[in-house]
Amino acid sequence: SSAASDVYKRQGINAEYMGYKMEKGPMKLYYFDMPGRAEGIRMLLHHAGVPFEDVRIKFENWPAEKPKFELGQVPVLECHGKQLTQSYAIMLYLGRLYGYMYTCPYASSEILAIMNTWDDFNMKFGSAFMPQSPFEPAQKTAMQEEFFKTDFNFFMGFFEGKLKAGEKHDYLFGNQITVADFYALGTYKQMRTDPRVAGKYDTQTEFPLMKAYFAARLKELEDKGKAGPFKKPKLSYFDMPGRGEACRLLLRQAKVDFEDARIGFQDWPKLKESFPLKQLPVLEIDGRQLVQNDAIMQFLSIRYDFLPMKPDKYYRVIFLANTVRDIYDGYVRYYFSGLPEAAKTKMETDYFTNSVPVLLKAIEKRLTENKSQEYLVGRKYSMADFYMLGVSKWLLLNPQTQAKYEPILKTVPVPVSYTHLRAHETREDLVCRLLLEKKKQTPKDKDN
Repeated sequence: SSAASDVYKRQGINAEYMGYKMEKGPMKLYYFDMPGRAEGIRMLLHHAGVPFEDVRIKFENWPAEKPKFELGQVPVLECHGKQLTQSYAIMLYLGRLYGYMYTCPYASSEILAIMNTWDDFNMKFGSAFMPQSPFEPAQKTAMQEEFFKTDFNFFMGFFEGKLKAGEKHDYLFGNQITVADFYALGTYKQMRTDPRVAGKYDTQTEFPLMKAYFAARLKELEDKGKAGPFKKPKLSYFDMPGRGEACRLLLRQAKVDFEDARIGFQDWPKLKESFPLKQLPVLEIDGRQLVQNDAIMQFLSIRYDFLPMKPDKYYRVIFLANTVRDIYDGYVRYYFSGLPEAAKTKMETDYFTNSVPVLLKAIEKRLTENKSQEYLVGRKYSMADFYMLGVSKWLLLNPQTQAKYEPILKTVPVPVSYTHLRAHETREDLVCRLLLEKKKQTPKDKDN
């Protein structure tokens, strides 16, 4: 496997699954009709507002269903035609995909330690309470009594300490809900179905923070459920390519069903005050408003796997994205300069004569150094490609700039082939691609 794939594996990310696509229908989660190991996963998906099919298997049907699943066990998450197994791995995958995991190595280790401690707690509980335990009734009763005398208090004390360490005692780690909380809440809900255990949770006084924690977090999940159906992302920008075009192209390539809200210039003055920073683009997603185009692009690129994790590739993507942005910014500087027409024309000439060729040559240099010369970095789309196509589409479809930009493209080898966007391209994308397309070159032997 490639070095990049190794990095993904070390971080618990399967690159093939990171850009979950909706064209094959919603996710399917298979488990029994009980909380169990799937309940935390259900809670996470509900909290994230992700539509999924909650397939609950009856125990009498399990022998016939069992061979359908890898490892012959559930829960299984069916995603993009693939089966994801192991509840722990599924939780981490969804946590990274929907923002319930920290990227800081220390924070991640703390969250994993809490989840592993819940596993230890579950093991102790299972040994004492599960019907299939191979112990005699009298021995099981003694084990259950011992569980509440020692193990229950030990583990609850550990989690109580985690809540005390928090600033507001709201979450097991950090200041927002994480996979560790869903793991805990799933276990709590399962154990409360057993009357021998539920009373211990409900009447405990020695762990007041844990008691308040369970009540508050379940209320949070309940409130999330009342928020209404899942809302698709909404990207607000002007009815033109501009800075928002790269976001549109990225979302299309990831096959994300989103609302492309195009604001007319005549409507902008009365709408301006309703947007953060009074500027566009703005992306509404996961119940939040995201601002600043570069920040939005990085957020989407991480979520849909268009930003490589290997440091040198990450640098190249960011370098190229910023270089492309310089092309756009240079235009904005002269066009909106407010200078007299003669001075403005001079700036425009300098921009197309000096700035744009230098920037395009820098982009071309990185392309020729890449093994797969169909993409700017690596062998698949990255954030840099969407920046490049976005700005080129804008300059080529703008009558004021096309006549100046197109000849420059002919003086340097064309920066990238965008034939892979054909499935998603609009009529305007087609015009842009035909202007940019070049013959595929033979890849070099060196690895990039």
